[in-house]
Amino acid sequence: MIVLSILTALGLEAWIEHTHHAHAAATASAQIEAELSANLADIRKVHDADVQRLKTLTQLDDYLIQAVKEGTDAATIRQHVDELTKGQLYLGLYLPEMRHEAWDVAVANQSASWIDANRLRHYATIYADQGEFERRIVFNTSVNLQGSRMNDVDAGLKAGTIQPIEMMNAVNSMDSSIGDTVVALDSLERAFKLELPDLVATAPVPSTR
Repeated sequence: MIVLSILTALGLEAWIEHTHHAHAAATASAQIEAELSANLADIRKVHDADVQRLKTLTQLDDYLIQAVKEGTDAATIRQHVDELTKGQLYLGLYLPEMRHEAWDVAVANQSASWIDANRLRHYATIYADQGEFERRIVFNTSVNLQGSRMNDVDAGLKAGTIQPIEMMNAVNSMDSSIGDTVVALDSLERAFKLELPDLVATAPVPSTR
């Protein structure tokens, strides 16, 4: 009877511990998937907005190259730019918010270790891809966009003193940067579809799609 009682107590303790781990894993998974779903929705939103910006910038880039070749005066160029951009030429990047707090918490409190190994691998891959996206954007920005130069261009646009070749170079840099960002966002969304197709199927889709 004593041995049976000990075995029963040990079995009950193991069951309680297993239940605790299962509950912690389920909670962590739900929080991680909610976070990733929100990230994906933001990725899609920014991607679609960047695609529209890219169309305008590509048109503007083509116009400015031709205008500079033809020696079009600065006033005419600035007027055309204002008309094409509706006075909203933003020389910067819009980027999705890549939240990772739920993942960090799951790793820190070890609940991640109780998540199904295959599912955990998919989560880890997506978070790694998000980190790679951010590193790619930092590199892209350092190569194509120089903050101080873009600030000078933006000030020149507002003051009406910017010269055509300065505007052409700035718009060309923005066109390249946003084009690369769109490609990177496409790649990131494909990673979501590959790793977590069930989450992708239920994530919010922008109304423009």
